[in-house]
Amino acid sequence: MLEGEVLTSDASANVDRPALEAALRKAVGGEVRFDAGSRSVYAVAGSNYRQVPIGLVIPKSIDDVVAAVAVSREHGAPVLPVGGMTSLAGQNVNVAVTIDFSKYLGNIDDLDPEKRVARVQPGLVLDVLRDRAEEHHLTFGPDPSTHTHCTFDGMIGNNSCGVHSVM
Repeated sequence: MLEGEVLTSDASANVDRPALEAALRKAVGGEVRFDAGSRSVYAVAGSNYRQVPIGLVIPKSIDDVVAAVAVSREHGAPVLPVGGMTSLAGQNVNVAVTIDFSKYLGNIDDLDPEKRVARVQPGLVLDVLRDRAEEHHLTFGPDPSTHTHCTFDGMIGNNSCGVHSVM
């Protein structure tokens, strides 16, 4: 710890929100929302935790994601990726720049049945991949109970498996 440095449990306490919002709007081609209504929607999910985000980015491309993370870092703001908002333990709410992948980045980029490999975007819902893979008699192992709504970014970030998981 540096002399004079103050530790805080809230990493966003010193974030200049208007400057952060302006920088995100300039750098991101997708949606940037800092209004109270949008922020309140992302303050709660399936858990009993309530954390109002600093702001919200809905990227239209991976370049938007890179830009949002870079700008947030420059402004000292934490980031929180979300998709299906299905966590029951609070991992998908925080005082951070919330990046929601589910609106524009939820596609299957490639599915190669011979190699048994799929390349997907972070906001893809698990059952969308399962339905496509099933056409080739394939599946995807993890089986969380929220399979109809959970997205890959959340599944990876939370190490999801589920009751029918293939170990």
